Amino acid sequence: MLRAIVNPLRLLFLLPRRPGEFWDRASAIFSSRWEASRRVAYTTADSETSHTILSEALNTDFARNFSEPGLAEVRAQVSAMQASMSGGAFRSICNGDSLLAGFCYSLARSLNPRQVVETGVCYGVTSAYILKAMQVNGEGHLDSVDIPPLGKDADAQVGRLIPGELRKRWTLHRGTSAQLLRPLLSRLSSVDMFVHDSLHTYQNMSDEFAAAWPILRPGGVLVSDDIQGNAAFRELAARPDVAAHVVLQEQGKDALFGVAVKSR
Repeated sequence: MLRAIVNPLRLLFLLPRRPGEFWDRASAIFSSRWEASRRVAYTTADSETSHTILSEALNTDFARNFSEPGLAEVRAQVSAMQASMSGGAFRSICNGDSLLAGFCYSLARSLNPRQVVETGVCYGVTSAYILKAMQVNGEGHLDSVDIPPLGKDADAQVGRLIPGELRKRWTLHRGTSAQLLRPLLSRLSSVDMFVHDSLHTYQNMSDEFAAAWPILRPGGVLVSDDIQGNAAFRELAARPDVAAHVVLQEQGKDALFGVAVKSR
């Protein structure tokens, strides 16, 4: 109850100081609650089937990456850091699922990307896995867009679970994807991999996909978490320039994530 009272008060206190951020946050709250009761049916695949589909689409042994020492290392690091955490600005359900994080690691190993962009960081579980793959690859940079929840020291907690040795390949852009994503993508001009994990409304997801897909390189990959609430990923997957796509049930929460590979 206290949290329900405090958060609206913090939001109101934001209005005179940062009115643009106030309206962005208020709009996000309204949109997400409006769509919260909806759920779209997707056909899911198991991990083995998904590995086969992605191996063919990416012309690589996708499954082999899951047995690498690098993946085991980052999984152990993140797990240990999570176990030592006490409190925090984010709800635990906001963290990236372990299956999603593992897929992002394997995708980054398969693509050997120079440039990855993600929206939504939270404590940085998925970010850490991508950055570890880049460390193993020996190249790459991750640009992340996120706005923290309202709370004490919330900004400092974004990416809290990213190990220090991986941060040199990471740049965090504070703000909403509605404000920052298109200017960021315009500066980059091309990306190898895009990960959506920010506001999961139809409008926001559709807008992010529309911004990222055109500059995604041929053979590049788009990953979206929490696709079950609307048809945005289904519409993306139906594009004629999608070579393959898979949808998986997450292990740690009642949610789905999708992977779409752009035609070469």
